[in-house]
Parts: sequence; C-alpha cells; structure tokens
Amino acid sequence: MELTQEQRIEIIKQAVHASNLYGKNKLVEDFVADIRTEEVLGEHGLLDVQVEDIEDEASLIDYNPVAESIDEEDLEIGLSDEMKGIYK
Repeated sequence: MELTQEQRIEIIKQAVHASNLYGKNKLVEDFVADIRTEEVLGEHGLLDVQVEDIEDEASLIDYNPVAESIDEEDLEIGLSDEMKGIYK
C-alpha cells in the first residue's frame, strides 16, 4: 500500500507532536551537543586559537627524561597471602 503525500505529512505531523509530548531530556541534549562539537573540531580544529593555546602546546614539545627514569615494573607490590595463592 502506497501512502499519499497528505497521509505521509499527517504521519510526520503526528510523530512530531508525539515526540514533543515527551519533552526535551537535558542529558540527551548535552550528549548531542558534545557529539556535534567533536564533529566540528574534528573537521576544522580549534577555530579561534589563542596565544595561550600555542604556548601550552609548545611546552609539551620539550623532552623530559625524568619521567622515563621511573620504572614502575621494578617496584615490588605487596600482596596478601590469599592473593599470592591465586597467582601460584
């Protein structure tokens, strides 16, 4: 069965009316805004780059070997006897 244009318009009108009855959900609106922001930034980058932004990025370029001198894998982890039994 194919609907006429008037029938399709009426169905769309009823769907819009029904969706307005539920009201706007703040969480959904925030989620949609976040997604749209990510899309714009992904396509265009920062639109108004500030001098502070450039300085912040430039400060990350410097190499700092101190962070690599800490080897967390060499640290001994204290385990209880029960936990030691699990790994044996």
